[in-house]
Amino acid sequence: MPGVNYAIVPHKNQIRLLMKTAMNSLLFVLLITLTACASPPSSHGSGRVTRDAIVSSKGLVLEDGDILSTPASFKPPVQITIVAKTDSTDLRIAYAANQVIFNWELDRDQLRVDGGPADGLHKAGAGSIPKGKFVTIRWEVTPKHQAVYVNDQLRFEHEGDYSNIKRCVSVFPAVGSEVTVKSIRVKRLTTALE
Repeated sequence: MPGVNYAIVPHKNQIRLLMKTAMNSLLFVLLITLTACASPPSSHGSGRVTRDAIVSSKGLVLEDGDILSTPASFKPPVQITIVAKTDSTDLRIAYAANQVIFNWELDRDQLRVDGGPADGLHKAGAGSIPKGKFVTIRWEVTPKHQAVYVNDQLRFEHEGDYSNIKRCVSVFPAVGSEVTVKSIRVKRLTTALE
């Protein structure tokens, strides 16, 4: 009927969904506030999050603007293991650098290192990973050294002062890529690997 206003009453399940979304958003803001690390709560039933690990048997799909980060921050020495894939370009990781880029969109063969003690020490021929295939990235960081491996092949290493790092570990896409992460695991080492 014209001129009649009907009130839309949300269904009980819609209210639950709204409350769950609001709670997840609140927990996300609290997580960022307490840890300075941005990691959205897992909405997949197959995911598990602890201080030192994020694990998903199916993989967590990240799109442009998404960042998956460990809830905790870490000081060296640590060994970080990431199992992830990109659909095209720009699988990016952060810890001892603001970003280390595999399959950089402007030169897929160049490993980009931006920020941290190794800032700008990009390495030709070390950045390519297969599209659509999971790789295992191992990042070993001690107070005086870092090394990055892909499927046990050394891709990058640098001697420098890493002793002041206290950051979470992050994985993220960029420039329209889609990155799927099966796991991020951080092992605290009792002695440096030097």
